[in-house]
Amino acid sequence: MKRLKPLLTVLLTVLTMFFVSACTYDRGLILFNTQPITAENALCNQKTFTEGQRVYYLFIAPKKMKNEFIRVQVFKMTDNAPWGGNEVLRTKDYRLMQDERYYHTNYFTFYEKGRYVMQVFAHNDFQHPLAISDFYIK
Repeated sequence: MKRLKPLLTVLLTVLTMFFVSACTYDRGLILFNTQPITAENALCNQKTFTEGQRVYYLFIAPKKMKNEFIRVQVFKMTDNAPWGGNEVLRTKDYRLMQDERYYHTNYFTFYEKGRYVMQVFAHNDFQHPLAISDFYIK
């Protein structure tokens, strides 16, 4: 019986670590800027923008994407929206060219103050985003 107790403790610890640890997915990176993104300003990430100002973004994939399409989704965190306070404002699919399988860049403009969240999905998996980032319109 004395031998069984340490063995049970070790087994219980291993099982707990297995069930408590979550599966992680490779996440990409989304950088925002007020200027069109170039090699010189790519790492100058900004989180706060003014109303009506263009929000340029650069999505960098965690590894080369096999999919030809990605989906970019932007939603606003608000107390007025149903379903937990998320109001989807923009969803757009983009076709990636052969040389763009590691990144995507574009811009959008919002005219309403608040906190926004941007997600990028591979077209074969809309459950697990490739990248998530947030920004503010003041």
